[in-house]
Amino acid sequence: MSSEPSDISALDSLPGVQRPARAWGRVRRLTLGQFVVGALTLVIGFVVCVPVVTVFLMSFRKGLPGRAGALTLANYREVFFDPFTYHVLLNTAFFAICTLAVTLLFAVPIVWLLYRTDLPYRRTVYLLMTAGILIPTFLRTIGWILLLSPQIGLVNQLAMRLLGLQEPPFSLYNIPGMAFVQGISFVPAAFFMLSAAYSAMDPALEEAAYASGVSKIRTFCKINLPITVPAIAAVMVYLLMTALSVFEAPAILGLPSGIFVLSSLIYFAVTPQVGLPKYGLAGAYGLIMVVLGLVASFLYFRIVRESRKYVVVTGRGYRPKLIELGRYKSVAVAFILVYFLFEIFLPFAVLIWASLLPYLQVPSLGALSQVTLTNYRNIPNYSGLRPFLNTLTLISFGPALAMALSIVISWIVVRTRFRVRGFLDAFAFLPHAVPHILFAVALAYLALVYRTVIPIYGSIFIIIIAHAISYISYGTRAMNSALIQIHPELEEAGRACGASTVRVVGRITVPLVSAAIFNGWLWIALLSYREVTMALVLYSPGSEVVSTLIWKMWGSAYVPQVSALGVVMILIVLILVMVLRSVFLRVRAGTHVPG
Repeated sequence: MSSEPSDISALDSLPGVQRPARAWGRVRRLTLGQFVVGALTLVIGFVVCVPVVTVFLMSFRKGLPGRAGALTLANYREVFFDPFTYHVLLNTAFFAICTLAVTLLFAVPIVWLLYRTDLPYRRTVYLLMTAGILIPTFLRTIGWILLLSPQIGLVNQLAMRLLGLQEPPFSLYNIPGMAFVQGISFVPAAFFMLSAAYSAMDPALEEAAYASGVSKIRTFCKINLPITVPAIAAVMVYLLMTALSVFEAPAILGLPSGIFVLSSLIYFAVTPQVGLPKYGLAGAYGLIMVVLGLVASFLYFRIVRESRKYVVVTGRGYRPKLIELGRYKSVAVAFILVYFLFEIFLPFAVLIWASLLPYLQVPSLGALSQVTLTNYRNIPNYSGLRPFLNTLTLISFGPALAMALSIVISWIVVRTRFRVRGFLDAFAFLPHAVPHILFAVALAYLALVYRTVIPIYGSIFIIIIAHAISYISYGTRAMNSALIQIHPELEEAGRACGASTVRVVGRITVPLVSAAIFNGWLWIALLSYREVTMALVLYSPGSEVVSTLIWKMWGSAYVPQVSALGVVMILIVLILVMVLRSVFLRVRAGTHVPG
């Protein structure tokens, strides 16, 4: 009889024989999981990082994509030895600072009034602030041009007629005008970002000031503003980085008067009216934009480092209490009404008025007699069906792709313990730090270089890919927060019943976070619907969406037709949001989540 041990567990006592086999089994199992997650990280990192790296490499190339020669510094010499570059930088800085000033002038008082005082009509203010996000910036800019343009602006025409002026009193074709329109459009974002800080503020310091006889306005300036410095600083940095890269308002208002900022300079480098595109020059300008963003981030972290000095919510005697406005209540309501006139009512009203006339006219009895719906009936004739189908395709598949990637990324980041999950989360957030115009230019460059391998240049598919990658950061932030609130034991129970990880996630996790998935999809769809910068850089004839069609027609001075399309575009998004929200709530109410 053999003396070999019959019990397999006894082999553990034999060094050098079976122990390495068991260790090898553990390494093999861990390597399989790490391989899947690592491969996914590499793929996502490649997809997200390649456009960013492309901007850097593009700046060292001259000539058209695929035909550029050796690496060169010629683009940087052309940029930094040109005095016009520094003029553009000054314009960009001045525009960004003025935009921030306009935004904070409205956002900080409004959020304080809504969350710290007994302001009436609070729910209406909140709903209108949400609705303001849905109006595309370029449509709001067009509305303000119809109001304050020196040539066709209704307000200027009316003022000259009533006051007997020889020159129009107002003009938006300057940096303050650009900053006013852009700053107004930033207020809803700043409002929601500051809401948490002001809603949780301890009123003890305010009450002490009032007891000492200090007025409400002085208390707001001396107490509320200083103790919310970190929150305001975060908003300022976010909006500063955004203002440095926005394109719509600077392009529509600045270019007619020859005012360039970095974003418009990049756009016209790759879409020149005369000559060939200069992608290398756009890359050099783009890196300047990225450096400015990094400097802004550095300043932000320096401010946040001192944030402990501004702690205002404590566990001792904290009691949130609303401040009574008293005789200032009517002033507060008037201030908010003025903002919403600027943000929603005036631009939307002038678009409706212009869309009902054969040509733009000052409101009068004669103009009312010419009101017609012809511009709306003729929309199929001058636009066709394709832009609407392309837009529907974009807002359906772009957000769906972004959310599908976000679900996978967030599940790995939140549910696993792989070391690469931190890098994966960082990769997913990277597109948020890259201006959209740079992202689109890089994708256009890559699509041209590899057009024979992946023939998507100029198609709706490259626009979908650009939107999906650009908005992954929004999807992952929403999914990270939702998955953190779902206890892992629910998934563990599914695995204990023999279900695979994919089945557990699909049958348990996804239904539980369906609200976050829908909200993320809807938010990304709205961003895609109102976004025009990436679509302008990437589209070709046949791949237009509604926003690029409006942009092109505005450049050709089709004012009534543009106004009609703009009104339709705004109404569509309002109806879309209400219908989708209603459908989702009904489906979710009737859905049984399996245990």
